[in-house]
Amino acid sequence: MGLDLEQIKENYANFEDYKLEHLAKNEAGSLEPEVIPILMAEIKKRGLDSNLEKGIEAQTKALTESEVLELKNKVVGLKCPMCGQKDKPLMGSLIRSVKSFVVFTNYKKTPIITCQECADKKKKSALISTIILGWWGIPWGLVRTPQTIINYFADKSKVEEISESILTGFAIENIGEIKTNWNNEDELVEFIDHQNRLN
Repeated sequence: MGLDLEQIKENYANFEDYKLEHLAKNEAGSLEPEVIPILMAEIKKRGLDSNLEKGIEAQTKALTESEVLELKNKVVGLKCPMCGQKDKPLMGSLIRSVKSFVVFTNYKKTPIITCQECADKKKKSALISTIILGWWGIPWGLVRTPQTIINYFADKSKVEEISESILTGFAIENIGEIKTNWNNEDELVEFIDHQNRLN
């Protein structure tokens, strides 16, 4: 059974602006090709940000290596979402932590994007927290805590590799958001900060 394009058009017409913007920035790549013109027409009809079209287009075509590099460079050149410094390039980092509460152990491996200095502070804070709170769960606290401490030091020899992986993943997964806000760097910094806090 084919798509009911009239029903989709009606649904989009009933969406609130924020829902339509979210769809355009984050989900356009998963839409069927014949649905894209309906989405774009609704955006135009409402007079929403015309940059949303750039975000949609970016999600619906295959990316070249140079386009991925351009997206990553845009992110790297933004001000740090934690300290606000503009003169330090952003990088991707993994924050590893373990917290245990007798029978419950919580292990987190969180990707964040910040400047090197802020990343180092976050990693050190997570390490101290792990050393103090990681051991108290049986059996997993006793297993996860030494693993996390070892990985903390192992990550120091793979800083560039980890950063490259996180930045590439972020650029590809959030291409709609990045392209839509290409000229609105404060909005991009706020988005990165939000993503960092979600993790």
